Amino acid sequence: MPHKTVMSAAVMTFAMHWLTLWATGEVLGCRTKHTKILAASITAGLIDAVIIVSLHSGYLRAYAAVPLAILSILPAVRISFGPLPWSKFAIVSCHVLGISALAFGGASACAYLTGSRLIPTLLGLLGTVMATTEIGWGYVRRRFREWFLYVPIEIHFGDIQFQVNALIDTGNRLKDPLTGSPVILLEYSAAAKFLPEEVRRAFMAFDAGDLGLISELLANSAWLARFRVIPFTSIGEGKGLLPGFRADKILISDGTRNFQTKNVVIGIHVTKFSKGGAFSALLHPDVLAEAS
Repeated sequence: MPHKTVMSAAVMTFAMHWLTLWATGEVLGCRTKHTKILAASITAGLIDAVIIVSLHSGYLRAYAAVPLAILSILPAVRISFGPLPWSKFAIVSCHVLGISALAFGGASACAYLTGSRLIPTLLGLLGTVMATTEIGWGYVRRRFREWFLYVPIEIHFGDIQFQVNALIDTGNRLKDPLTGSPVILLEYSAAAKFLPEEVRRAFMAFDAGDLGLISELLANSAWLARFRVIPFTSIGEGKGLLPGFRADKILISDGTRNFQTKNVVIGIHVTKFSKGGAFSALLHPDVLAEAS
């Protein structure tokens, strides 16, 4: 096998692993460092290089090379994103595999059209990953989130506590403008039966635009100190204001462990987030990061 071909294959596999790991981190909101992605890409690239050399030398059959190449993704995910619960590790690995498959297809098409020239092939790889991440993968990401990425959370307001299912929403960037606390979006219908009468009436007054009535309703209530007004631009209604209340604490479960955070505001919205009722809250990714 020519030395130049080996080098080209090594560069391609390294670039593909780096791009797909980076894209997966962006899609799922997984925190990592570029140095970790670099180390993971080098590791997976070396594994792939050994597979390619073994394949062309006749030491390895094609039917064995493909599953081995797929398995090289697993150590790359572990190095990039650290130890994860098994369920999340599987989800992240599936994302990497899916983006890798699409990226490989785009790179292969460019290689075929340009006579396997390295630079055009790399550009095809980059373009495919970027397009997949920004456009095509959006729908798949939403479906993955609806199927897998929601967790039960327990919300505490003093003596009031209740549990809802929350979707881990990487697109939720709302924060309390006064304190910088992350905002969990909660359906009003999921919270109404647990809230005091004056709070329910205050929410209705806010929804009707009567801010003066809110002060009257909460004047003698401990909930006045919890009350927040949150500006938003991305809930399907353009710019607007959202009523919120500071929670005492939030308990989050990932299926194996329980986490707690106190730095959270609950933004209440009339919109139904899930048509099937699978979840009724949108969890800010920073809440999960702080709790864990």
